[in-house]
Amino acid sequence: MSDAYYDVVIVGTELPGLITGAMLAKKGYRVLVIGHGHKTNHFAFEGFQFVRRPWLFNGFETSKPIKRVFADLSLSLEMHNRPKPFDPFYQVVMPGRRVNVVSRETVFDRELSREFPGQSELIQTFYRTVREQNEALSQILESPMVMPPQGFMEQRAFKKLMGETMETTVDPLSVFPPGHPFRPFVLAPLMFGSGCHSKPYSAIQLIRSVTHFGRGLYQIEGGIDALKRIFIDKVSDNCGDYREKAQVDRFVMKRGKVKELVIRDRREVIGCDVVVCNTDVKKFFNLIPEEDQKERFHLTLLELQPSHMMYTTNFALRREAIPEGMGRHAFIVEDERKPLDGDNLLLCCVDPAHQPPEQDSVVLSVTARLPMRLVRATLENVEHHDQRIMSRVRTLIPFFDEHLLARSSAWVGYQKRTNQPFVDTSQFIPSYNRPLPDTMEATPVACRTAYKNVLITGDHLHGGLGFEGAFLGSLNAVQLTTDLVTRKSLLN
Repeated sequence: MSDAYYDVVIVGTELPGLITGAMLAKKGYRVLVIGHGHKTNHFAFEGFQFVRRPWLFNGFETSKPIKRVFADLSLSLEMHNRPKPFDPFYQVVMPGRRVNVVSRETVFDRELSREFPGQSELIQTFYRTVREQNEALSQILESPMVMPPQGFMEQRAFKKLMGETMETTVDPLSVFPPGHPFRPFVLAPLMFGSGCHSKPYSAIQLIRSVTHFGRGLYQIEGGIDALKRIFIDKVSDNCGDYREKAQVDRFVMKRGKVKELVIRDRREVIGCDVVVCNTDVKKFFNLIPEEDQKERFHLTLLELQPSHMMYTTNFALRREAIPEGMGRHAFIVEDERKPLDGDNLLLCCVDPAHQPPEQDSVVLSVTARLPMRLVRATLENVEHHDQRIMSRVRTLIPFFDEHLLARSSAWVGYQKRTNQPFVDTSQFIPSYNRPLPDTMEATPVACRTAYKNVLITGDHLHGGLGFEGAFLGSLNAVQLTTDLVTRKSLLN
């Protein structure tokens, strides 16, 4: 017998699932969110606030899925005032060039004319194409469509929608020849804003990236942890529950559906109608008893392999070390002709935890996209990447070593009893390059699964669309949940 029963149980605390839980709770569903190994993005190290990964908040003014979520949760007013745009939005630094992306169009045009002389006509053509194609994309993204479609009717509707709004998708960068420096200027933010890339890149993702990044990167006080707390509070305010410390030990299956979850240690049994995977998909589905597993589906999960891992290391520096004019976000390209990964492309975030400005120190968080061939779960490998990143940072910050106060990789954890360091593979952040068909090249996984009442959200789902993808994925999950479970209040 179950000790408690919920309409929806969300396992994990990644952003898309928390949005899903908040929206379902607002609709009257009884929702439980289980932390399942939850860790905050901020962590303390030697008295400094470091981050596990950078979050590039964008799209508050340009994304209809983001606006719809906040409107449905009655958060429009709060989120109109809470995000604050950076100034400049961000910088792109390349050999002999530094471009500030700013809000004032005339100033931005001068930046582009100075750094890319004689290219004004091509640049205007590029941005005109982006605007035209983004209008078509926006119409698709505001439709109540679940991607990828299933069944004849959904597939027909999807093809009709795509045909009506995007008969042809033109690559806006095609006006620039290979090797042109404007290409890495545009692509650098996309590399960090997408978790699912097509090779060499997706025109759809490029259009959305240019649209959102061009209207601003935003600061949210408290970062991603504070944003997640907003959605958790919405769950609690609408008679849902949040159990931060709880972990699922295993699932109890019946006729291809999850009927109950067994909570680790307490041996509490929780019944449910729908379960949402909002964490690492492989670890989640391993909780299903082997005799109940759908073999073909699990083989598909095993074949899901990342092409890159996001690697972040943090440096605490004396505040005077940061060069005057360095933006809070800077994309650093070393060689325009080489692939934009490894230490050839870095994202430098100044003060990502937003410490009080009166402090004498500041944190510099540096992130690289590491090809999988360079990733090893060893402390030696972590030190190797740290040294390569430090070598690059020294070219940006004079007397870097003299100002360095502390450093810590987001991949390194410490044993509670012995305080010995180890590589925490749970902090690996994957990026994929094989999006599913009929997903606008946005996701390597589908929200639907082979199990009748199990859905996938998490950072994988529509991660190719970056921050906007979290909201689009949650809208998909909400729609599928309402199709699976009718609120009991509607039956009265």
